[in-house]
Amino acid sequence: MALLLALWLLALAWLRPLSDPDEGRYAVAALQMLRSGDWVTPALNGLPFFHKPPLYYWLAATGLQVAGVHEWVARLPSLLGAWLAAMSLFALLKRYASQSVAVAAAVVLVTMPYTYLAAQYANMDMLLAGCLTACICSAAMATLEARQASGRIRGMAWMGWLAAAGAWAGLGFLAKGLIALVLPGMVWALWLVWDRRWRQWWLPLHAAAWLPVLLIAGPWVFMAQERHSGFFHYFFVTQHFQRYTGSSFNNPQPWWFYGAVIALAALPWTGWALAAGWRSWRRKQRAASVSLPATQAFVQSLDRLMLVWFAVIVLFFSVPHSKIVGYVLPALPPLAYAVVRLVQAAGWQRWGRHTAALAALLCVALAVALGTVAVPAKAQWRALRSLPVQSADRVVMLEHLYYEVPFYLPAMADPLVVDDWSTEDQQADNWKKELSDAAQFAPQLGSRVLLDAQSLQAYACAHPQQRLWVVGSAEAAQRQMPALATAAAALHLGSTQVWQLQAGQACDRGTGR
Repeated sequence: MALLLALWLLALAWLRPLSDPDEGRYAVAALQMLRSGDWVTPALNGLPFFHKPPLYYWLAATGLQVAGVHEWVARLPSLLGAWLAAMSLFALLKRYASQSVAVAAAVVLVTMPYTYLAAQYANMDMLLAGCLTACICSAAMATLEARQASGRIRGMAWMGWLAAAGAWAGLGFLAKGLIALVLPGMVWALWLVWDRRWRQWWLPLHAAAWLPVLLIAGPWVFMAQERHSGFFHYFFVTQHFQRYTGSSFNNPQPWWFYGAVIALAALPWTGWALAAGWRSWRRKQRAASVSLPATQAFVQSLDRLMLVWFAVIVLFFSVPHSKIVGYVLPALPPLAYAVVRLVQAAGWQRWGRHTAALAALLCVALAVALGTVAVPAKAQWRALRSLPVQSADRVVMLEHLYYEVPFYLPAMADPLVVDDWSTEDQQADNWKKELSDAAQFAPQLGSRVLLDAQSLQAYACAHPQQRLWVVGSAEAAQRQMPALATAAAALHLGSTQVWQLQAGQACDRGTGR
């Protein structure tokens, strides 16, 4: 089962070039971590970048070192997260429901287009979803085993599952921060109350759960603060509390946004579940009344756990003004379980294979379309590999941070990003804000890589023999680098162009000599 799931998720991960901005941002940060050898401080364009913790960068950098610089390698952490979510759900259901339910739920989960495409997208969301799923499933097994044990020595297996829940929570923190502790804690606590598990209320507070969190997450937090004195405030206050409560961050959406996203992105399974639920209601049946080869108490507990799990994730992320599609990926495992239960209740199990085949075909079709037809010309970054770039050259980016560019070029010094930095909108949530925030942790380095037009001319005059590769639009080139007015572009990527020139040429034009 584990091997088949891994092969399915990996099959088309190589198809697309990196997408702008997320995949380029995180893949290049991982590559820079590998090249710099600094495994404590994530960096964006060479500047300390503490928007997210380092687990994705560690995994991707290790993969890039072993397998080489390829897009599918940068996506391995997300693939691992999806695989971990499916296998954790499988383990929980196999133990307390049945093997058929476990297999069906895992198949439903990985054939949801939502899951499949997120597994092939290089960012932290699916990795977090995998850690959260493993944490909640481990906590559930610890709770159920503790009830079976009734305090007897032979039942001490619950403590191992409790430690596993803490370990996955610690890894989840390193994947995306405090959310990996808050959400499993809310799910666990509400489930204990609803299921009336008064004798297990102390489990979330047990040292076996919290000690792994501190041992796994604590060292990185301590080392990051030791190196950068403003880390605590920026990471915990700005990137956690202000991002959750603020209204100035990207992608504002209405409260019902995630309901619509899940309903559409998990087709055909959501449609199948609604039809099965309607049929069950018409027949006045309940999913919990289905006979399974497990005790009725376990089945009811799992039903309640999955309902709480789904509701907590969706409601929690529906509160903030900013809503990103990938945030609710942790709600998909309980949704997969619900699909299986509803279909069983409707007596439609015999159609499951046909629906799975249809869902898998839809996943493949979407992956192929996104990797070929839907890729805009400006995202064809693979063409950069055809340029005769050498390690001594320098990349200059005009009025935009082209995240993906360093991924497709040999190792060079950090790109120079040219814009009017005095006009930055401090409320904006964009690439310029990211670089400005990062430069506050390393102001001297920031002054060397974040330039205006005048500083670029000074750099060109100081390095006249260096070859520059300039990336930007024709309009930005006219404003920031007049030397390109009569130059022919070496490469056209839609509205983005790439020029090659000697730095001395820019110096002559810029100074009027």
